[in-house]
Amino acid sequence: MTEDASLRTFGPTGPEDPVGTPTHRLAGVSVPWRAGPYFVTRQQDPVPLGEYAAATGHVVARAECAAWARLGSDNGFELCADAEGTVRAVLLDFEEDDRFVSSSPEAFAAGLLELREALRVILSTDRPQTAASAFDDLTERLKADDPVAFAGRENWWPLVLDDIRDTASVENYAAFEYVDAAGDKQIVTRSGAIALHPEERLWDSLNAAGVEREQVLRVHTDLAPCFMPGHYCSMWLAQVFPHAEMTHSFPYGESADSRAAGIQSLRENTDGQGEANDPAAGQ
Repeated sequence: MTEDASLRTFGPTGPEDPVGTPTHRLAGVSVPWRAGPYFVTRQQDPVPLGEYAAATGHVVARAECAAWARLGSDNGFELCADAEGTVRAVLLDFEEDDRFVSSSPEAFAAGLLELREALRVILSTDRPQTAASAFDDLTERLKADDPVAFAGRENWWPLVLDDIRDTASVENYAAFEYVDAAGDKQIVTRSGAIALHPEERLWDSLNAAGVEREQVLRVHTDLAPCFMPGHYCSMWLAQVFPHAEMTHSFPYGESADSRAAGIQSLRENTDGQGEANDPAAGQ
């Protein structure tokens, strides 16, 4: 049987990994190399979280997590199986509570395959009804296959679905103010897209054009930078631009209710036209 090149299959463990350890629990589990911005894994990454952290210059703040088996990353947290086989999202370097992801590595892997296929349809169609149907089908399958993953509103999978829905439901902008090579101030804006936040999209284009992080004076966003799987904009903006001024027009908080309120405020106040076109907004 030919191995699927689109999947990473975790191999059998050696004698140093007895039955019952987290790394042994992953043997034979296959995950996609990538599922949108929400999951990425690399063949060369060590599986024990402690080894991965050491290899990448990070630390496991909670010692009990060091032996957990890492499946991959959501571009902020590390997605790991614990000693019982439960998949949890762990943030390196900080004493942050982990997030419940899936009841087992197998359930997580199956969900990632469903997510990858749904995103393929959603991002490739120009028919809103087709995209909506793909999203609804994804939601139903994920809830049916692993109900416990949806027992908490702030669990990982509900947040992933929130992000897809929110980025599809309203146009949302970011603006960067920076000093160009001639010493003049420039302001540029860009909207986001489905599963892509505007600040990510704009900084990628500016950086590709040669703008360095030290040139950025201010970042303004319609919605407050998020702490959502696949993005964690509040975290990377603070790391990349520690001295830049950060402003926003509408809240996008840490609860489902606050995020929904922010989206509703953006929709009502901008009528789909990004407030971030005016970097003075929010002052």
